[in-house]
Amino acid sequence: MLESFRTHKRILLIVLFVLVVPSFVFLGIADYQSFSNSDVPLASVRKNDITQSQFDQSWRERLNQLREQNGSNFNINAVDTPANRQIWLDQLVDNQVLQQEMVDRHFNATDNMVRQAIASTPEFQDNGKYSFQKYSQFLAERNIRDIDYEQYVRQNLAFAQLLEPVANTVAVPAQTAALLQTAMTQERTVRLKNFEAAAYEQSVQVTDAEVAAWYEKNKQSLEIPAHVNVDYIVLNQEAALKTVADVSDADIESYYKSNIAKYTKKERRQINHIQIQIPAGADEAAQKAAQDKAAEVAQKARENPDSFAELAKTYSDDAGSKNQGGSLGTLSKGDIAALDAAAFGPAEPGITDPVKIDNAWHVLQIARIEPGEVEPLDRLKDSLKKEIQLQQASEKFADLSTKLTQLSSTERDSLQPLADALQLEIRHVSGVGESALLPKEEAGDNAAIDSKDAAYFESGRVRETLFSDEVRRQNKNSGVIEISPSELMVVHVAKDIPAAVPALNDVREIVLDRIRDEKGRQQAAEDGASELAMLKEKGPGELTGFGKEQTISRLTQSQLPPAMLNAIMNAPSDALPAFVGFDLPNGYAIAQIEKVTEPTEQARGMFDQYLRQAMVAGTGAQAAQSVTRMIRQSHDVKIHPEAAKVINDAAGNQ
Repeated sequence: MLESFRTHKRILLIVLFVLVVPSFVFLGIADYQSFSNSDVPLASVRKNDITQSQFDQSWRERLNQLREQNGSNFNINAVDTPANRQIWLDQLVDNQVLQQEMVDRHFNATDNMVRQAIASTPEFQDNGKYSFQKYSQFLAERNIRDIDYEQYVRQNLAFAQLLEPVANTVAVPAQTAALLQTAMTQERTVRLKNFEAAAYEQSVQVTDAEVAAWYEKNKQSLEIPAHVNVDYIVLNQEAALKTVADVSDADIESYYKSNIAKYTKKERRQINHIQIQIPAGADEAAQKAAQDKAAEVAQKARENPDSFAELAKTYSDDAGSKNQGGSLGTLSKGDIAALDAAAFGPAEPGITDPVKIDNAWHVLQIARIEPGEVEPLDRLKDSLKKEIQLQQASEKFADLSTKLTQLSSTERDSLQPLADALQLEIRHVSGVGESALLPKEEAGDNAAIDSKDAAYFESGRVRETLFSDEVRRQNKNSGVIEISPSELMVVHVAKDIPAAVPALNDVREIVLDRIRDEKGRQQAAEDGASELAMLKEKGPGELTGFGKEQTISRLTQSQLPPAMLNAIMNAPSDALPAFVGFDLPNGYAIAQIEKVTEPTEQARGMFDQYLRQAMVAGTGAQAAQSVTRMIRQSHDVKIHPEAAKVINDAAGNQ
């Protein structure tokens, strides 16, 4: 149950972030007046303009954020709508209003408040402590100056001073909270009986007249959406490799000799040690005593090498290794340079004479020697050839990508000149829709969804490009699309296919399946409703077909279909067992409610800890939004006529 509470909390926090956090748009310089005065103003707050450049840049950054968050599921045409653009402009206006209100009321955040806010940000912490390295990395990845980010934090802290007092005055009535608490945490023990539509479909009879009638009534549901067939070229490592000349044996040998260190396995030795520390400020006598002690320990170790671990535990002053038998691990020459002469001088395993390093004597045990080896050329020949070719391909790729970029800007009508100049294959796929790839049966031959390159066309960015005005309607080559730093693509619409309803003969089997499914669900619902009526009238008697007992609640069973969960949790429970039925996508089901368990103290406590606070915060956020709207009325806000064109601009231009 705790995990369920956490899940709900995460969802609520996402909602609250949208509601509570002021709609400040971080543009790199936190000043709306930093743009050119010649920009077209879309709105103004008093004498401060919000320009088209500001709107375009901030909206483009927002779309890019959503694109990164949603990956291939991002559909710009579903997001870049007039309604969402209007909301975004309203947020910019609200932000400017709140900025002006902060100036009027002299709200500000001190340098110390800014420092504390940055230091307490989890993203900038390492093991709970502020990490300057993580903060710097965050700024570098986003190409943000520290002074601009600090101004952003300062402004949000000032926003909090303006709006938090409003949000904090909100309280949810105790009775409302108690009712919600019970509804969310009450548990019910049930048994389920399913009436699967599939079980009825085998006996369903369908006539030709029914097929024709269903088709006429529902044919729009069979419409194949508008889509394009695509020609495209891909420049990647594989393509670059094809342009690389064969590698000669002489080239392989030269490469091997130049990189011999890569193919040389270093000698490694397992080293244990006993450290005898020379006291700080030791006189000559004390230094001699330490040396003598080291010599004595070395002698004992030579007499009984198996006792080295015990000797280390007894005599060594190195707290980090003494209880591990004095182990320094398996070392290569240079790992601990000061020990190289002593550790790698002897040809055989054994105990060394004491060696003085800095302010201590060390007795070393060479426990095991792993000899070094140079891997012979004959064994490496094939892998070296591939390695050389990959290096040459990498260099070739840089040249080819430059040429591709240049050619794609001049050769706009066909991919053939690009393919010829760069020795690239023109590939073909069909069935690329604006929001998704068509199923194979709708796309036909070379279906993109069934192609080895399907991942390219599952990218929202590639589909956006294909359905842009220039590529789709003007039938031009696209520019270079960067799939990854080492994978580039140019696309061309080979055929633009409008949405169309297929003829009945082409979809007859689909229609038959739909009718059978509908009749199966109808029969399942009728049988289920009939049994439900009988159970309510005569009682459970001897139940047949019901599953095992299970306990559910709104918190722990969020995976149940909403219709099922709501029907069970809303059913009257004054007389048990109680029965309730509900339609499901795959048929019908009856639930026998056997027991109702009121919330435990643990469940109530978790509700209070997570959901009650989130409920209060959400209500407070809505109150803060209302106050923002009230403040806006006193700040001489004007929306200029030019805003309408920007708001209604076509999707896909970002």
